[in-house]
Amino acid sequence: PRSPFLLIVRLLPIFTRMTIVQTRIVNRLKTVFSHPLEDNPYTKALIGLITVLLILMLFPYPESLEYVYNVGSVWTDKDLIAPFSFPVYRDARDYESDRLEAGRSVNPVFIRKDDIIRGSNDSLFLLFTVLSRASHNRSLWLKSRAQADSVSFVRTMSQLPFSVSEGEWTAFGQWDRSRTRPAADNSTEARIRTILDSVYHAGVVDRLTGLQPHKKLAVRRGNEEELLSPDALLTLGAAVNTIIGRSKAFAATKEQTGLLRKILAHVVHPNILYDEQETTYEIKVAEDNVPRTVGFVQENERIVSRNTVITDEIRLKLDSYRRARIERASEFSEWKHWTGGVLHVVLVLGLYTFYIYNFRKKIFRDNRKLVLIGLLILIETLFAYLSVTLRVAAPIQFLILVPAASMLLAIVFDSRVAFYGTVTIALLVGGIRGNDYGFMLTSLIAGAMATYTVRDISNRTQIFRSLIFIFLGYAIPIVAMAFEAYDTFSSILISLAFALVNAVCSPMLSYGLLIFFERAFNVTTDLSLLELADLNHPLLHRLSEEAPGTYHHSMTIGSLAEAAAEAIHANPILARVGGYYHDIGKMVKPEYFVENQVGSQNRHNRLKPRMSALIIQSHIKEGVELGKEFGLPQRLLDFIPQHHGTTRMSYFYDKALKQAARRGLNETINEADFRYPGPKPQTKEAAIIMLADSIEATTRAIAELTPQRLRQVIENLIQQRFVEGQLDECELTLRDLTEIQEAFYTILLGIHHQRITYPETQTATAPGPEPAPATPQETPPAEESRAPEQPEMNYADETEPAPPPGETHKLLSHIPPPDHSSDPDERTGDQSVAS
Repeated sequence: PRSPFLLIVRLLPIFTRMTIVQTRIVNRLKTVFSHPLEDNPYTKALIGLITVLLILMLFPYPESLEYVYNVGSVWTDKDLIAPFSFPVYRDARDYESDRLEAGRSVNPVFIRKDDIIRGSNDSLFLLFTVLSRASHNRSLWLKSRAQADSVSFVRTMSQLPFSVSEGEWTAFGQWDRSRTRPAADNSTEARIRTILDSVYHAGVVDRLTGLQPHKKLAVRRGNEEELLSPDALLTLGAAVNTIIGRSKAFAATKEQTGLLRKILAHVVHPNILYDEQETTYEIKVAEDNVPRTVGFVQENERIVSRNTVITDEIRLKLDSYRRARIERASEFSEWKHWTGGVLHVVLVLGLYTFYIYNFRKKIFRDNRKLVLIGLLILIETLFAYLSVTLRVAAPIQFLILVPAASMLLAIVFDSRVAFYGTVTIALLVGGIRGNDYGFMLTSLIAGAMATYTVRDISNRTQIFRSLIFIFLGYAIPIVAMAFEAYDTFSSILISLAFALVNAVCSPMLSYGLLIFFERAFNVTTDLSLLELADLNHPLLHRLSEEAPGTYHHSMTIGSLAEAAAEAIHANPILARVGGYYHDIGKMVKPEYFVENQVGSQNRHNRLKPRMSALIIQSHIKEGVELGKEFGLPQRLLDFIPQHHGTTRMSYFYDKALKQAARRGLNETINEADFRYPGPKPQTKEAAIIMLADSIEATTRAIAELTPQRLRQVIENLIQQRFVEGQLDECELTLRDLTEIQEAFYTILLGIHHQRITYPETQTATAPGPEPAPATPQETPPAEESRAPEQPEMNYADETEPAPPPGETHKLLSHIPPPDHSSDPDERTGDQSVAS
């Protein structure tokens, strides 16, 4: 279009689309990088790429990994025949040592400058001339005291580079000096020049310090070179002192000596100067002249035969053969090397990633934990790289602290993750060391032993108990490999000594890094949980003072949860500590929870059901805030909302329905207002806490609790939570639920066990079916029940107030309980459920 306005109108939609696309891209990038350590696939890919590249850089390049050999070992492959001719190179350490020695043997180069002597003689002549003129003008001025003579004297003195005292003028006047040809007669100037020439002939060197100690110095004059001893040459200070010492005949007084020293300071200069450039060149030539090879292998010549013990000579041939293959390789072969290295690393790490993705999805979803695992692998591969690059004769490969990484993985995650991680690390460090099978096997066994020792760690000092097992994990394979290779006893002892250092350092490094990883990666280990399980913890101490009923209830839940977690092979420490802290929110309003109420007065009697439900719900949010304030880890904070899931507060919900029915209003009661916000339990441990919380509260509300009724209540409540779908998001199986039921039954039977009622203590009981008297046969044997850690108490409902006397809230009326007894009362009797 001709109009600019129409052009802008037509281009405006294009600009708009571009802006929208740019905005979407920017928003997407913000989403990706705002929380890079969360479950972000781009971050996972970046972590994997960086890990692969860094490990690949540590792999030996460009070295062939086809053969692995050591001096003293037996060549077990077939005979190796040279496919082409190649020189046999000397050992790199020996070659570098000889080069260094050759460089040290080079004499430093000095240049003799004859023009320095002529310059010094000219300077001496000028100084004496100026001194003579100044002395003459001074004599005239002293006689006439005329201003003109004074000016002449001052003008002449300004040409001198030093000042002259009155005594030194007198000393100079005593010196006999010829005015015409001072060098031809016996004047003072001529005598000084004679001594100066003899000193220059001996040589005045400009520097001797800072040079390597040598017996000779190479002093060059033109194309000639002579080797002089450093002791035969004079430094500048020694030359001045020599001249003064030889001038005692005409410089006997102090003033004459002082004036002569001032003159020599401006006359004497070094005439033998150090030539750094020539010296460096000579050193380089000497180093380059050191022979690099010690022989030659012809084509089709046998390099090593099968079952031959590898000697130093054979090792040099094998090293030279490897080097020759690399030098003959083309660019395509180099590309193949890099491709093979990438595939090598990706295959090893891919197997470990495959295991984590399929069997430890929680770890795979947490990028922080992936970074931690990658960092541990990189640290170990760096140690392996240093063991290769540091040319040390000692077996420093046994200082690669593989057990330290194994222990950290076992403590932070679990023993299976640690074992597979140990396999991965052993393969990688063995590959970096040239596919060293013996070292891979040794590292794998030592790492597995380290994992075994900390799989059930209960305190931080237990880390140091792994020392013996780590040493044994190294010692047995070292001895086995050494016997197989006919190693000497001394070499075995040296390897064992390095293994012992590893066994000592690995626990120390694990202890230090564990504290760092816990803080930097927000990791909660079982050791941290054990510290939080201390009943003197400020939060638990405050709970015991402000809400004692909730405190004792939490202690009971902790015991139940620990037993159930042990039964299904979950984390018993996490379950127990989660039980301790799951109800800390009740400290804010403890009087609204029945287990903390004293007397029969219940605050909820004056509140509407909806308000009571809000107060009960608030302990979830307040508990999370309290936990964050006291620095509880996220693993424990998750128990606070998840132990209730999305269950309904049935007591208040039914109460609201009854009140609405009594008022005769068509009031709609929203069931969602009486449900907990969730989420549902996400872990086995959280599900155990939910079940333990409900069952413990229910059994406390039952006055006469027989073993049969106890079992029935436990079964019904577990079945109810299962039918409600509260266990859908955790990994509990039906077999796990059965094991949990038995664990709960054993603990609760010990808490609510029947006791024999003595005749003198019998009292009237409430109307109803009379329970059969307890007999020794009805009391479960001691070995079938677990004694409770807390004193026996009759707990009230911990979540909402108990129903009034006579009202039984039958939560399971719509679920047919399993038939465990022929007595109908045992199946449908008093089963008050308040949580």
